[in-house]
Amino acid sequence: MDSRPFSVYVREDGVYLEVKPDVEVGKIEIIGYLKRQGIDVEEGLVEELIDQRRGEIVKVSDQVPPSAKEAIIEVEISEDGLTASIHIIPPLDERNWPSPQDLEAELKKRGVVFGIKEDVLERICSEKLGHQWIVVAEGIKPVNGEDAVIALKVDVERLKPKIEDPNVARVDLRELGAVINVLKGQALAEKTPPKEGRDGINVFGKPIKAKQARDKSLPKGSNTEISEDGLKLIATIDGNLVLKDGKLHVMPVYEVDGDVDYGVGNINFIGSVVIKGSIRDGFSVVAGSDIQVGGVVEAATLRAGGKVMIRGGIRGMGKASIEAESDIMALFIDQAYVKSNGNVIVERSIMHSTVMATEKITVMGGRKGIIVGGSSSAGFEISCVTLGNEIGTRTEIQVGVVPSLQQELKSILEKLEDFREKLNSIENNLNYIRKLEAQGKIDQPKKALMLQLSKMKLQLQYNLEFYEAQRQKLEQEVAKINEACRVKVKGVCYPGVIINMRGVIYMVKEKMEYVTFYYDKGEIKFSPYF
Repeated sequence: MDSRPFSVYVREDGVYLEVKPDVEVGKIEIIGYLKRQGIDVEEGLVEELIDQRRGEIVKVSDQVPPSAKEAIIEVEISEDGLTASIHIIPPLDERNWPSPQDLEAELKKRGVVFGIKEDVLERICSEKLGHQWIVVAEGIKPVNGEDAVIALKVDVERLKPKIEDPNVARVDLRELGAVINVLKGQALAEKTPPKEGRDGINVFGKPIKAKQARDKSLPKGSNTEISEDGLKLIATIDGNLVLKDGKLHVMPVYEVDGDVDYGVGNINFIGSVVIKGSIRDGFSVVAGSDIQVGGVVEAATLRAGGKVMIRGGIRGMGKASIEAESDIMALFIDQAYVKSNGNVIVERSIMHSTVMATEKITVMGGRKGIIVGGSSSAGFEISCVTLGNEIGTRTEIQVGVVPSLQQELKSILEKLEDFREKLNSIENNLNYIRKLEAQGKIDQPKKALMLQLSKMKLQLQYNLEFYEAQRQKLEQEVAKINEACRVKVKGVCYPGVIINMRGVIYMVKEKMEYVTFYYDKGEIKFSPYF
């Protein structure tokens, strides 16, 4: 709304001026304004209007400039066509302000037909808002679609070498993280569906095309499946995650074409591991199932949830450690620690090593089939072609010992002892409370305690019966093993060999051939090989 302290009127015969009463105004302000509009006035007349004739409408000029009769309406449209703005140069005579219809007509001349803000046009006219750009029409912005996103749900950062000390950036090249273990049912990747775009419309009423979203497929490879909702990729087996040709595959076997060395790093895999080369000094291979090695195992560590097969043998240098929940098979074993929860089967030789098997140790494949040096122990039987050597190297042999059974039996005996001690303590407390009861001196808390102790007694008695039965069962199993244990030598057994059966020790003092050692009635006896 115009707030000037004077008004200007344009008529056919000239320009008229009215100075509003009771407002502060100077002649310089009025004369300057009129001159900017192209109107020259007498200074004295303006002074007279200010001083003596306020409120009167007085003609001040016979000249009427063309620009003073009508407002100038300018329209500007943004480059993207989403907004239109109006700028008004007001008319000299306020009565000649354009109407909202005039403004809308000017917009339509420029092709603006959509998103016109009628309320804004009304305000511009009612408040006479001139000399400023005002947005009077707005289109609708397009909303671009969002592409589908595939997110891997496995930690691929583990494939990078690990830095042990960030201060020196020293990388443990053995820990290259070459294996990514995944479990059956594990989510490998997750898809966020695409979000469709929405077209817009500009102030000309024309559509603005939105960018359309692109869908993406989950990287389904072998041994994977897509969930029913189509949003997850799931492993169908336990295995090693492999990214190949843009697809995620779960492989049940982890294969190494060459050696396990600094180029491969340590391996820890949930399934089976096949190594076509050798396992070099200082490296480790841990497998949830079997391990197969085509070459030699040096001073390395192997742990298998299944069996271990080493075609090239073990050259341990006193540092190798091989353990398996099933059989261990090797061409030879030299200066190594080997433990099997099944059998140890060797073709050529066991030399200066510690070898343990829950069932049997067999070295019968080679011409000599020798066990010499170190210690070998098995639950049932040890058989070989040659035991010891001509120079009398100390070679310890033990049979009839199953470490797992012994450990279990030891644990049960400890539990039985603990239960008996607790039962004895409860019996003493119960006897004391019963004496108080007989004397009529028992109160309610002690009655509650007696009931609680009686329940504990029954539970301990049950535990004693259960574990006593377990003890007898284990002792029977150990006795059967002791009865069946044998040491069989198909060729020569040399002095220096020490045989231990059920705690009874037999030291071989002279060369023996084609012999079988066995336990009988508290002593170790021998007979021809069978």
